Amino acid sequence: MRILWLFVLTLSILPGTAAASDIASSVNGGSNRLADGGDFELGMSVYGVNQIDVRQTDSGTAQLSLLVSGMYQYKGMFVEMIHQSQDGVNLGVNLWSSEDWSFDLLLANLQGSWSRPDVDPSTLDEAGRNAYLLSEDSLYIGAGFRATRYWGDNYVFQYRLVSDYYDDQGIQSSARLGKSWQVRNWNFHVLGSVGYSSATLNRYLFGVSKEEATELFPEYHPSSSFSYGMELGVAYPLSESFVFRAMYCFNVLSKEVTDSPFNQAGYASFFNASISYVF
Repeated sequence: MRILWLFVLTLSILPGTAAASDIASSVNGGSNRLADGGDFELGMSVYGVNQIDVRQTDSGTAQLSLLVSGMYQYKGMFVEMIHQSQDGVNLGVNLWSSEDWSFDLLLANLQGSWSRPDVDPSTLDEAGRNAYLLSEDSLYIGAGFRATRYWGDNYVFQYRLVSDYYDDQGIQSSARLGKSWQVRNWNFHVLGSVGYSSATLNRYLFGVSKEEATELFPEYHPSSSFSYGMELGVAYPLSESFVFRAMYCFNVLSKEVTDSPFNQAGYASFFNASISYVF
């Protein structure tokens, strides 16, 4: 699946006590999860990602990109676009929270996906079907829930499940356990994860139907799958307003992905380093 996520804006309001937090924010030493308000960052980052898929255009050597990150919450409503998050952009409301638990309704979860032209592939020749299968960027827009368990200031566990309602792409979920610790002014974190993708989602992303099949991309019908990942990261305040962050993420892909004719690797690796202004 795509590693760099797209974003969108929408709105919904419900009363409650704000307690939302993407796990990427929690393990990176995010702001008080129980307080209204938010924080925002603007900066530059350098990233590198291996080529997982023949349709990828952002793999290879290190690339420079603009960093826009932030979260805001008010009386139960929250919007999150967290730098280094693996879960895209979230908008939702908190249903219940305590010092140790948080349950959130995700009204809109946005992530990168693939799309194919709205044409009948049976009307295309071999070259046309190859071009058709080398699809363009699209969006996964889902809704679901998120449950988070906190242990003090150092451990966090989060389970998340969303189902696409934009293009019926299927279900995905994740379970992640993170730990952070501080050494002088350096804030380190480690994050382990297990991800699930439904058969519908895998067929949408990595499958090839009989009508679409070519010699280059033969027919393929994957089932549901699990993936496993590990993330290591560090943050360091350069001044009162500037912060340096770096992270490395490694995910082992399932055979449902690696057996796809689109696949180029058995793993996904991603490195990112950034300097941003926090306000």
